[in-house]
Amino acid sequence: MKIALLGAAGFVGRIAAQAFSARAEVRELLLVDYNIRDAKRFAKALSPKCRWAMADAGRAPELARLLDGVDAVANAVGPCSEYEKRILLTCADKGAPAASVGDGTLSAADLREIHDAFRGKGAACVSGCGMMPGWTEILSAHFLAGGPTESAERGDQPQRYLFCSLDRFGGYAFFRRAARVPGPETIAPPGSRPGCYFAAGEDFFGLPPGRPSGLYSRLGRRLAALGPVGQELAAAFLFWLRGYMNAKEGTPASAAGVWTVKAAGTACACIEDPRGRLAGVLLAEASLRLAAGIKGEKGLLPLHRLIGREEAERIAGEGGGRILSC
Repeated sequence: MKIALLGAAGFVGRIAAQAFSARAEVRELLLVDYNIRDAKRFAKALSPKCRWAMADAGRAPELARLLDGVDAVANAVGPCSEYEKRILLTCADKGAPAASVGDGTLSAADLREIHDAFRGKGAACVSGCGMMPGWTEILSAHFLAGGPTESAERGDQPQRYLFCSLDRFGGYAFFRRAARVPGPETIAPPGSRPGCYFAAGEDFFGLPPGRPSGLYSRLGRRLAALGPVGQELAAAFLFWLRGYMNAKEGTPASAAGVWTVKAAGTACACIEDPRGRLAGVLLAEASLRLAAGIKGEKGLLPLHRLIGREEAERIAGEGGGRILSC
């Protein structure tokens, strides 16, 4: 296989690149990033099968010239709200299957446009291959009692949370996203790690107690109140201070979970990621499945159709994580 990895010099991109390079079926891995110096240095150190290229992934002509002959594209470029739609439509135009780390910011109209574009070219894609969305969708489909079919029939969508140690998880694009999150502090979701949790729309965002959550709450809330400029300042300060936000020993780099409340009680499932690798590994696995071909499937696919329960358990275990249900 020949795989093109976009955003290869970023946090998720580097982990995905390591996962790709370890797979025998990948004969060539093209590391694409706007920062060509970092991409070149990383490619040379990683594997002889790696090549590198510079491109502004948001510019369709620059990206399209790199996609001839690729079996699949893995997109780790952020922030997704700015780049994901254009990248996926460019991949669709070239007929290249694509998996994107995603962050759930695409509108229903955008998703329909992307689905129709890939379907028209007879190719498949998937969006949301990180922790949330990504692992939370796999948990909802395969590890939460009732699964997606029963939940949909009840009109009951599982609630989700993301927990992370900012000293060991996420690149600058993630910090920009996190800086927009701070809503009111709330109680910890069922089955979650101990910490401080904040409302993030319909979802929840958690941090380890102590200095990490204290810095986040003070900087995020005060600066975010100033609008977009304040949010950028909050992201920059948090990213600069990440070395001072050490969590208690034994705290995973990230975790994600889902839960539903039923008449019989609360059902929940979570995945713990001690090393902060499972978002990048999931992106790589989804891309490889698309590159291998999904018989009869085209358009925008749900992630759980690519990654089943046994596959998810294998990926989590190999990445040093674990999946828990309650």
